[in-house]
Amino acid sequence: MPKRYLKNFAPRWIILCCDIILISISFALSFFIIHHLSIDMPDITRFIPGMLLNVLIGTVCIASLSIYKGIIRYSEIKDIIRIIKFAFLQFGLWSLVYLLNIPIIIKTITVPLLLINLFVVIFLLVSFRLLVKEIYFRAAQSKSSSDHRTLIFGAGMMGQITKKVLEQDININTTLVGFIDDSYYKIGKKIEGLPIYNAVDPHLTKLIKEKGITQIYIAINRLSVERKIALADVCTPFKIKINVVPHANQWSGGLFQKNQVREMNIEELLQRDEIIIPTDLSSANYEDATILVTGAAGSIGSEICRQLGRHKIKKLVLLDQSESGLFDLEYELRQKGFNSDLHVEVASAKDYQRIKKIFNAYKPAVVFHVAAYKHVPLMEEFPSEAVLTNIFGTKVIADLSVLFSVKTFVLVSTDKAVNPTNVMGATKRISEIYIQSLNDRFESNTNFITTRFGNVLGSAGSVVATFKKQISEGGPLTITHPDITRYFMTIPEAAKLVLEAGKIGKTGDILVFDMGKPVRVLDLATRMIQLAGLVPGKDIAIKYTQLRPGEKMYEELFKDSEELAPTDHPKILRAKRATDKNPEFYNMLNELYEVAKTHNNEMILGLLTKMLPEFKHTPNKKEKEAAYNNETF
Repeated sequence: MPKRYLKNFAPRWIILCCDIILISISFALSFFIIHHLSIDMPDITRFIPGMLLNVLIGTVCIASLSIYKGIIRYSEIKDIIRIIKFAFLQFGLWSLVYLLNIPIIIKTITVPLLLINLFVVIFLLVSFRLLVKEIYFRAAQSKSSSDHRTLIFGAGMMGQITKKVLEQDININTTLVGFIDDSYYKIGKKIEGLPIYNAVDPHLTKLIKEKGITQIYIAINRLSVERKIALADVCTPFKIKINVVPHANQWSGGLFQKNQVREMNIEELLQRDEIIIPTDLSSANYEDATILVTGAAGSIGSEICRQLGRHKIKKLVLLDQSESGLFDLEYELRQKGFNSDLHVEVASAKDYQRIKKIFNAYKPAVVFHVAAYKHVPLMEEFPSEAVLTNIFGTKVIADLSVLFSVKTFVLVSTDKAVNPTNVMGATKRISEIYIQSLNDRFESNTNFITTRFGNVLGSAGSVVATFKKQISEGGPLTITHPDITRYFMTIPEAAKLVLEAGKIGKTGDILVFDMGKPVRVLDLATRMIQLAGLVPGKDIAIKYTQLRPGEKMYEELFKDSEELAPTDHPKILRAKRATDKNPEFYNMLNELYEVAKTHNNEMILGLLTKMLPEFKHTPNKKEKEAAYNNETF
């Protein structure tokens, strides 16, 4: 059957005519059955008025219950129930007519005939729909010789819904081979004629080879990371595409559609399960509050704004230097029906007078300070910019938070602030120290909280974005060292934890997020190549360079001098304040500001080292050349 016919739907009037013909056939069959399949001319004379009245009654019942409006190829149990209701309604109307004792009708209609007609109508109408549905799907399955042979991982409710959606979409050229599942009680059984196979290797590998499987749909709400990794390891050698069906609470309007399916991504193969935080946990803390988010156009800042949009906040102020990013974010939030008062401010966090006007205009109760320079190698080249933005931009926002009695201030920091070896990490550590000290220096009602976590997958400038670009260009993927490790989390996780930190944090706290085990960057690169359907080392090369200036082999989430304590959330720890602050810290902070304004990078590095004895800086190429020239000349 040509595909253009498979895409078309029969007009309703055709279905209506078919249903009227079927109820007429049903009435005729019932009449012949009641007369033992033997009729004469007087019987036919009596039959015709009854048939005409049956068509009239049937048409009225069909119209009242609209059984002809459904798309037959998608008929389900609810359509059968509607047919049963129709049959009983028709039977009821016939019974009323029978009770009227109309002579010509009484001679034709009997109670046994009405009962037989009741069941024959149901049988014919249901059979008609099932037959059309079967013919359609058989035609759809034979429409292409290059179908994707597909397995559905999960023989539960989501798996059955996925089966129906895939069968109903004629554009995907999919042949369903069956289900796979880990449940011992399901294996070997069938769902709507499709067998359930063992999802555990080596059974899965054998099945893939025998059935020629080309893709798998994961239709399980929460599949562990270990299980996803195991599945990916089995599928990768066969270049099988793995698709993920979204969680039921993410379906559009409560309905699952094919376009909501996405390919498995690298975030799902992190070596830990996703951190789940119910959105209602933070609602009370932000309800009816005016909230300011700096760095709102960035990856984490924008996600914080999206998640705040789900709360009943009073006002949201988006602040960033990037006018394009702010424009896109504002448009997105308004398109999604952001109900609160939304304001956009293009400004630099370093500009005290500009930021003061913003605070005075909106009087925020909560501030999320996300704005910062985060790119390690670039900040090695421009230390003065890192100092002015990361330290003194933070100081401006924090000081004004004290001045305008902000209730909660949350600083987004980084694991690179722990025992820093680069300028970016050092500037963030100094910001942490300053934030922790504010309540000691001023009588303030503001809770100053610092959050600290590692690399965020998918953020601007992240290693994932770099690897994706390198894969699209055919490689090679560049890694500084085969043993280098990093902590990773997703953007939504990071934003959720920052919001939760604003709820459970106490002033002076540094909240450290449990990010599981560190991940080897080499393993990350290998899996990204595999997810692209390529073979590492063969299709895409992996090239080792060397550690960049300021780069560590591994990251730490807290210092040895910071004592960790639990919080109300099992995935968030509290790093108690260390007592090793430099007594000349504030004097040197003022000196650092004056030097940073002159952009004297050599003096800046010297001051950072004095302020942070743990700062072990590795000179970059330019610094080495400058030192050599000074010694020579």
